[in-house]
Amino acid sequence: MFICAEACVRVCALHNPLEPCQTLHPLDSVVIRALQPDDAPLLEEFLSRLSDESRYLRFLAIIRHFTPEQLERLTHVRPDRDVALAAVTTSQRGEEIVGVARYAGLSDPRKAEFALVVRDDLQGHGIGTELMQALIAIAHDQGLDYLEGLVLATNHKMLELMSHLGFQVMPDVQDPTMRRVLLNLTACTAASAEADPDLISSL
Repeated sequence: MFICAEACVRVCALHNPLEPCQTLHPLDSVVIRALQPDDAPLLEEFLSRLSDESRYLRFLAIIRHFTPEQLERLTHVRPDRDVALAAVTTSQRGEEIVGVARYAGLSDPRKAEFALVVRDDLQGHGIGTELMQALIAIAHDQGLDYLEGLVLATNHKMLELMSHLGFQVMPDVQDPTMRRVLLNLTACTAASAEADPDLISSL
């Protein structure tokens, strides 16, 4: 069953992406909006600030530099199949991405595979939870039945978060170092999986 945790950041409309949200120390404000193609420079900066471990946990590979082609793939989505969300804040440096969640539609039209990453120094402030809450709500609204993902067995924080959100955590039959996580979206109630209509319209 999908568990709706208390909101730590608010899902805000794309047309007003800097509307102040609930303060999250040490951030002034955080908004969740659709990741856009012109976010490539912000995304590159975000990825460069991730630790080697966080990049490996996200991409399951050692990537020290992202090519323009990779950044283009990460910022361009198939409108009818994929969703990419960014948690964005403002600071003295300007606008910054502090977390990204996305899903990509699979060959089975009922399913999509998700991914999540939050900047190392801001993990534990609820940003990942809120990104996943928004992603789950959108997937439910778009008529998907299942969200699934592969998580390293040693990624205990991610597995704990997935369990908290109602995902089943199972061994991966093909790789004992991985865990497969699966959320049955048909078990989400309308109240707990309601997507922000402004966010939906901005995708």
